[in-house]
Amino acid sequence: MRIFSFFKKPKEKIDIKVPEFPTKFISKASDDEIYYERAEYIDDRYNLDDCFDVKTKVERILESLRAFDKKAQTILHKYYFLKLFAKVASRDAKYNEKMITVDKQVNRMKKIYDEIKKRADVLKYLPEEGDFDYNELFMKINDLFDFSRALFTQLSDIQKQYYQNLKIAAYSLCKNKTHQELEQLLKETNETIQQYKSPQEAYDYIYYNSGELIVNTVKALVDVINDSGIKSYIDAYQFQYFLASDDVVALRFAEWIDLFNKLLYVIRNTNRIDYNSAPLFSQYYRQLETRYMIMLIYNEMGLKQ
Repeated sequence: MRIFSFFKKPKEKIDIKVPEFPTKFISKASDDEIYYERAEYIDDRYNLDDCFDVKTKVERILESLRAFDKKAQTILHKYYFLKLFAKVASRDAKYNEKMITVDKQVNRMKKIYDEIKKRADVLKYLPEEGDFDYNELFMKINDLFDFSRALFTQLSDIQKQYYQNLKIAAYSLCKNKTHQELEQLLKETNETIQQYKSPQEAYDYIYYNSGELIVNTVKALVDVINDSGIKSYIDAYQFQYFLASDDVVALRFAEWIDLFNKLLYVIRNTNRIDYNSAPLFSQYYRQLETRYMIMLIYNEMGLKQ
């Protein structure tokens, strides 16, 4: 599984005074900018009426499953994004109830999809004249499309109602990740927050105790770039591109955003380097990314107060 997913972000120097508490960093993004159907699918065309032999039926079934998988990726991406920022949702009395319902629906979708995939795997080993109800399996797939369409609408409604005030920095870190990466980030973020008495305490610790990790992450990235031997990368992205000095005590929140914009931009645009084979950088980056996520969450919480 890929560890990193990054997007191209214009480099911008933000220089604002940030106290110990979150700063009102107001830039926002609309839903249309962030979420979109990542792959086209036309589920209405999936039927077996024109399939007159077993081979054609099997191909149509597998084709429909591939289409559903693309739809499921979009649904799960949205779901885990909303879970990541659940602490900063603009809640009312019905929010928890709606999210519990969605949790159950997502688990149900996963379970049904896994069961269908297991049945579809059997098709590879059946004789052409085997006793198998292709139409029944196909009906289950069509039902799953209907179910997922309703679930996606539920998630979109929750996002519009409770997450309208999230800003670009929150979306930026998550936009191009896979849903598996978001799920892992959610797990690591929650585990880290649980080590502290409150989000405030977690924020304070991260704010004042991340200098060494920040420097180690940047140095490890620069080492990977230098080891690649690619001159254009080496010339463009030395340590000073990311940080003015290796004497980092604490970064202001705006400086965290600036640093991650640069990290995301550079790793996305040095695509000739395989960062999956750089374990030291991967380790540092994942730790720093989790801390950055907590900074984003706390900043959003501060703005709501």
